[in-house]
Amino acid sequence: MAKSLTTEVTPLADDRVRLEVAVSEDEVRRRVDAVVRELARSVRIPGFRPGKAPANVVVQRLGREYVMQKMVEDSLGDWYAEAVAATGVEPIDDPEVDVAGPPDGGELTFTATVRTRPKARLGTYKGLEVGKEEPMVPEGAVEAELERLREQAARLRPVDRPAQRGDFVTIDFEGRVGGRRVPNGSGRDYLIEIGGRGLVPGFDERLIGLSAGESATFTIDYPAGDQRSELAGKSVEYAVTVKRVQEKVLPELDDELAAQVSEFDTLGELRADIYRRLQEAAQAQVDELFRRAVIDAVAREATVEVPEVMVRRRVGEILHETAHRLPRGISLEAYIRATGKTPEQVVQELSPDAEMSIRRELAVEAVAEAEGIVVTDAEVEDQIRADAEAAGRDPEELLAEARRQNAFEAIRKDMVRSRAVRLLVESAVPIPMEQAKAREKLWTPESTEPEVAAAKLWTPGQPGATGTGRT
Repeated sequence: MAKSLTTEVTPLADDRVRLEVAVSEDEVRRRVDAVVRELARSVRIPGFRPGKAPANVVVQRLGREYVMQKMVEDSLGDWYAEAVAATGVEPIDDPEVDVAGPPDGGELTFTATVRTRPKARLGTYKGLEVGKEEPMVPEGAVEAELERLREQAARLRPVDRPAQRGDFVTIDFEGRVGGRRVPNGSGRDYLIEIGGRGLVPGFDERLIGLSAGESATFTIDYPAGDQRSELAGKSVEYAVTVKRVQEKVLPELDDELAAQVSEFDTLGELRADIYRRLQEAAQAQVDELFRRAVIDAVAREATVEVPEVMVRRRVGEILHETAHRLPRGISLEAYIRATGKTPEQVVQELSPDAEMSIRRELAVEAVAEAEGIVVTDAEVEDQIRADAEAAGRDPEELLAEARRQNAFEAIRKDMVRSRAVRLLVESAVPIPMEQAKAREKLWTPESTEPEVAAAKLWTPGQPGATGTGRT
């Protein structure tokens, strides 16, 4: 089967390339036919039912120039994306496109000039000495976990007294504004913990002192910025009836509890297991921080110019992800307002960390290229199958989904980066944190320690970065 287009790539200055694309005559004809069929369905032509006019009549009615122009407008984005995919070019901005003009016949040609992902020039990247903490289990962590298990095993016991903080109260309630019931503002047999997570801030506090069978009416004022339009800036009058008051009874911290909440027979065995798991968690955290520190050290040794457009787009991705993590009903704009900052200030604050995140990626990609790290199709498939089994999904189903969404290349790139990071970490030399900090002060007194907050951004090779989670 003949190719629909051919592309030649010419490197230019400043990480730009020019794509010279030639679209085959057959592809142009196929696209023209599709446009004519589409127009025939929407254009009324006397003497023909909708969609039944012959192609030559449609072209004659609308004009060949109009049809060809619409064909180019509808197809250019697809052709550009196909050319980019075929050549492996990684654009970081929108292209400047120049079309030779709708063809009278034969092939169509156009050029697309675009800025591409820059490459880092590596400095020293193997054998770097990087500070590493010693894993430590925080004091009181074992007791805190045992207390959590006690809370988990607690039971509720009815009491014949007024409700107090820490109690669980079963209520019927109804909310009204101006005498009208509030949508979704009523409930029956609703269990609420006083001092826990209530319906709305301050609601549960109004229940203190009420006994089973007693009722109360009180008003809750909602802020003007509340995302629920029926409540924003309004005072809601709630009528509440207490049906039951229960207190939480914690079990004794003994062997019986250990047997109830775990596979161990004694409290001593449970304590030892908790301590072991906390040690493992502390070691994993130390290893992860060391991994990030190694990547940062490699990025500092490398030379790379990060284009502003990449920083802007990365900040946009961060804000987009933040918006999706917000509680339902809270918009990103409202969240930003609640911080007391303007959108411009948020972008300005995020930009340095976004730039550092990109520097990490580019440095790791340069390492992968320098080391000749490749990932085969079979290895990508194996990774997808492993991810599917870990997630309890059918491996073949996830493979098919990855193919439908063209996710293979994204997964491959993440796997290549992960292997490059593993190489860097294995070659790095851990040194005590005190020694690393002393060197930073000695060598670069103006520098500050990389903030852990920056690690909230993507860092190459981080757990879960195989890409299959996005398929």
